[in-house]
Amino acid sequence: MNWESDPITRRAALTRGFSGVGTLALVCSFDFDKKARISGKKTSAYVRSAASTPFDPFQRDVPILPVATPGSATKQLEQYVITMKPGTADILPGLHTPVLGYNGLYPGPTIKATRGREVQIRQINQSGRDLNVHLHGGVTEPQFDGHPHDFIPTGTERLYKYPNIARSATLWYHDHAHGETHLTLFAGLAGFYLLDDPNDKQFDLPQGEYDVPLMIQDRSFNADGSFRYRFDLDRGFRGDTILVNGAVAPRMKVERRIYRLRFLNASNARPYKLELGNGRKMIQIASDGGMLPGKPVARTSIPLEPAERVDVLVDFRDFGVGSKVILHNTVGEASTSAVMRFDVVKGGAEEARIPKQLAEDEELPEVNMERSWPLTFEGLAGGSSVWHIAGGGFSEERIDAKPRQGTTEQWTWVNQSDRTHPMHLHGYHFRVVSVDGQPPSPGDRGWKDTVAVYPRSTVVIRPYFDYFSGRYVFHCHAAEHGDMSMMGQMEVQA
Repeated sequence: MNWESDPITRRAALTRGFSGVGTLALVCSFDFDKKARISGKKTSAYVRSAASTPFDPFQRDVPILPVATPGSATKQLEQYVITMKPGTADILPGLHTPVLGYNGLYPGPTIKATRGREVQIRQINQSGRDLNVHLHGGVTEPQFDGHPHDFIPTGTERLYKYPNIARSATLWYHDHAHGETHLTLFAGLAGFYLLDDPNDKQFDLPQGEYDVPLMIQDRSFNADGSFRYRFDLDRGFRGDTILVNGAVAPRMKVERRIYRLRFLNASNARPYKLELGNGRKMIQIASDGGMLPGKPVARTSIPLEPAERVDVLVDFRDFGVGSKVILHNTVGEASTSAVMRFDVVKGGAEEARIPKQLAEDEELPEVNMERSWPLTFEGLAGGSSVWHIAGGGFSEERIDAKPRQGTTEQWTWVNQSDRTHPMHLHGYHFRVVSVDGQPPSPGDRGWKDTVAVYPRSTVVIRPYFDYFSGRYVFHCHAAEHGDMSMMGQMEVQA
């Protein structure tokens, strides 16, 4: 089956001289049975104006994501087989949306892993194009990290090994083929990877059906229900419809008890600011790299840039039966402001609690190197444009930094552009030191792997190169920016 060969990859953009700022008027319809074409089909905005029903919020229950079952399991090892292949998703009533998914599903199956027990996944590529798999936030040896140029050719397979030696955290996995990620992520290649630590039982956190992963993405649609993508080098793709776990702004029935909600921004480039109706509080317990140090953080507003994760506790005992509590995106447009709704249906015996203390604070080694990384938008000869880190675009042949294993460095991101860049490190976590000279927000004081660097701002971080040596990348996780050269490479020295 031929997946469309999109005309607007990074390589094509550079060779064809596409110019830069603003939305390029090139639109791709995701059709997995035919070659790509420039689509003249009606957009979801048009369909919305003609018949709004498919896009009305709160019409569907939030999908419960399937959990992958290992083919074999021991106390030391779990083994899975996943196939990357085309499939269809039921997103809009009466229509089937072609997707590219793990096991053909959108979103992909959730992997539930345990700290100290290795997971091995045999990824089979039946997509019709070269792909790879990156465990985002995972601590892995470099050959299993999903380097952007380390492809799984279509028709072949590769074994990925994840030792699960780091802290418990909400992770996710997605394709990371360089120059293509903005398309493959958009087409559906994303899934949760939930790493649990048995020692977390001391916190009495919600379990089972009360621990809910929620993947937030934006999409646009053609009249036939297929995804509609518009390439935007400047801001990155922005759709006109919000999906949670693959459903349009769904509703979720909740009991009058405490829930753990694991929010993931898996959008190409759209930011969110999540707020419950009437300024109700959410209690943040974790960020990208796991539990926050010290006390949980009460928040009424949670910004979430692409690839960031935030785990919160919401105590629905504060609401009466019949309450309908809307989760808003306060930086969205009219059609992208409603994220989902919680419908309180009944009470129940509470088995969880909101902990008073979380993880212990970890002391980092002394900084032994400081580096500064300007983030810029660059025009090239012939009228094309790209995004750069420290004056250069991504090259597999160039090493931009050589940290020593076991050390801590201090990196300064200096955003000289007018766009936000969620900067992500592969293989390692970091602490945010400052944002424009001020301490980070309490919700960002824990371990992170992605941090928002807002326009004309400066963010200082301290990455800790703790576990493995080898070659890894760091990049902007606005997918169009990373694909269009906003990526560097480090080689951690043993």
